[in-house]
Amino acid sequence: MFGTLEANITHTDFITRTYSADIHWVLIGLIAGGALVTLIESERRSWVKYPPRVAAFAFVGAMIFGFGTRLAQGCTAWHYLGGIPAMSLTSIVVAIVSIPFAYLAFLLMAKLKAGGFMKHHEVKATVQKCVELEYLTETLAYDPDYKPHKDPLRLGLTAFFLLLIASAGWTALQGSSPNSIGGLAWTEILLKAMIGFLVGLGIAKSGFGTECAVMSPKSLLMKPKHFEALKVAKITQTMFTGMMPFAGLLVAILMFNLTILFTWIVLGWDVPVVAEAGRYKYGFHLGHLIGGPMLGIGSVMMLGCEIRTYARLGMGYLTGLAALPGFMLGYLPYSLYKDRIDEIFFSRGFMKEKNMLELLPDSVFFQYPFALAYTALLVALLVWTIRKGSKIAKVNKKEYVMLSTDEIFLKGLHNQELDEPNAGGSTQFQPVP
Repeated sequence: MFGTLEANITHTDFITRTYSADIHWVLIGLIAGGALVTLIESERRSWVKYPPRVAAFAFVGAMIFGFGTRLAQGCTAWHYLGGIPAMSLTSIVVAIVSIPFAYLAFLLMAKLKAGGFMKHHEVKATVQKCVELEYLTETLAYDPDYKPHKDPLRLGLTAFFLLLIASAGWTALQGSSPNSIGGLAWTEILLKAMIGFLVGLGIAKSGFGTECAVMSPKSLLMKPKHFEALKVAKITQTMFTGMMPFAGLLVAILMFNLTILFTWIVLGWDVPVVAEAGRYKYGFHLGHLIGGPMLGIGSVMMLGCEIRTYARLGMGYLTGLAALPGFMLGYLPYSLYKDRIDEIFFSRGFMKEKNMLELLPDSVFFQYPFALAYTALLVALLVWTIRKGSKIAKVNKKEYVMLSTDEIFLKGLHNQELDEPNAGGSTQFQPVP
């Protein structure tokens, strides 16, 4: 959609020389889904007061992430929620190489005193409870005297967002672009917008993030003192050590994987190709190895991946607003130097195959059993995650599946308050000095 700013306002071609000036209904749906959650919960996240450095992290992270999507030929959601269900070895590699760099970005932000801001969501009821208990790392973004309508940074970023929406809307009304009203059938417009809306609704309601999901199993190797030294919010400790994002990721992967199995085995459809081959015809190339780490770094700095950021934009988070111009600048290098970048990164390939099935003999007697075993492995991993995560979070399996992260965290606080008179000592949830 950034190309519409050039087409309608600046009349330049920095972006439009590679990408069309058009509206993207999936993104509009994502933002709308996030906005609806704030109406359902009666809590718009404009009350969250992020310091300028966190907004700067989001801006820089979006630039890194935006360029990373060009090299890896897809965002984290594309690879994790699309490629892994489709048995793409490339997407699995992108996920694996992103993890250590995401963790390094996590450490960097913690060292720069931003560890307490790295949460799934800011929920006022949870924060106010932590204010009572004097848990400092939980309340960094809470200021009862903060007035968002007087914040010049928020106002400036909001103006850019509204300008982008107005420009994209004007392009849609002109009817000359492929996705415009008149250029695209209403059924397709509604379908794309509905897909984005459902994704935005789910992510905004759950607080799910792709990079948090793949990082969370590593937290099993960390001691509580490590989190405390980094001054990471205790609700984030609960979420990470309980592997809640990882469980959410596995559920999403399984749902799509089962859909792919049904359409492939029963209906005879092709397995979706997620790893773009491009003109060099490689299913796995150097761009994936370089772009993967950039996706990991960028998503942590933004406090969420691209689709999560758009959902958070709809919810009113400052980081969502700050990331928007960052995305635009992140796309610029590829748009300006597309042919050269393609030659450097996409011509250096490692294999032509686009998913693991293509590595097997072209026979259903080999491919069907492999695909079913792959699904069984995902199911086993989900069962293990629920068992292990519920035990660590000190809830039963039903509560682990049905309760939100905040509800599980608040339940832990409540149990602590009940235990304190009898324990006569410290517990897991102690104020951070």
